[in-house]
Amino acid sequence: MVCFGYYPRWSVQLTNGEARYVGYNEGDRYFDGDFYWIDSENAWEWRRSNNATPENGNAGLSATIEKTACHDPVQKTTDPYSAQVYLPEGDMVSGCCRKLKPGEAVIGHHGAPQTAVSPNAPPPATQPPPPPPRNNAPQAGHPVDQY
Repeated sequence: MVCFGYYPRWSVQLTNGEARYVGYNEGDRYFDGDFYWIDSENAWEWRRSNNATPENGNAGLSATIEKTACHDPVQKTTDPYSAQVYLPEGDMVSGCCRKLKPGEAVIGHHGAPQTAVSPNAPPPATQPPPPPPRNNAPQAGHPVDQY
């Protein structure tokens, strides 16, 4: 899932296990965490695991995602999810979310950007298998898979 917004411009890619904050005047930053369903809010939260300690003395990255139509004023499209994202510095930004398109972006430290392959190029490397499930993995799964 990718969430994004403007004024200021921001983007974050979220999966179970990791988030990638795409910096626009800084390098990308990665955060460990998972999706959790919050019944009382009828929304998903992405945050670090219950027992994880904050990184570098900050609160880390977290997000609240709802299945509510969100209008993107720049692209002039409507996306299926809306989000409030809490950045490590303490700022809160709002925007839209949608499922990543195949080949659109890579999430994680070990990925490689998708580029056009020339006819004589070797086949692309495969990504390593996913890590085994953790004991504290959320029960509900990824929000895109639930709707």
